[in-house]
Amino acid sequence: MDALGWAITAAAGFFAGVTAAMGLGGGFVLLVCLTGFLGVPQTEAQWINLIFFLPVAALSLIFHHKNGLLTPGKFVPAAAGGLLGAAVGVFGAGILGDVGLGKLFAVFLAIVGLHELFASPRAQ
Repeated sequence: MDALGWAITAAAGFFAGVTAAMGLGGGFVLLVCLTGFLGVPQTEAQWINLIFFLPVAALSLIFHHKNGLLTPGKFVPAAAGGLLGAAVGVFGAGILGDVGLGKLFAVFLAIVGLHELFASPRAQ
């Protein structure tokens, strides 16, 4: 990877870390950068994203706990749902392969983009 590739990857990692720490889905930033700009296959990008997520999640959890932002009664069901979703996702990724995952991700991005464009804003 050349210097520009390293710079793009580092910037994407930085912004993904910031957005992930705020709970805004930093993996989205990283996946788009890896697959769309750097040509990384979808399954490899997902693997990198999962490895990236572990230290970011741990650090975020520590800071959110220090700031009193965690609700213990909601943690267990959310973690259980996340583990079940991860297992289903891994199984589905194995069936779909790189091409199928890429197409599914593109459809997901289109749906989210259209929703953001046309959904009426919610009251604060």
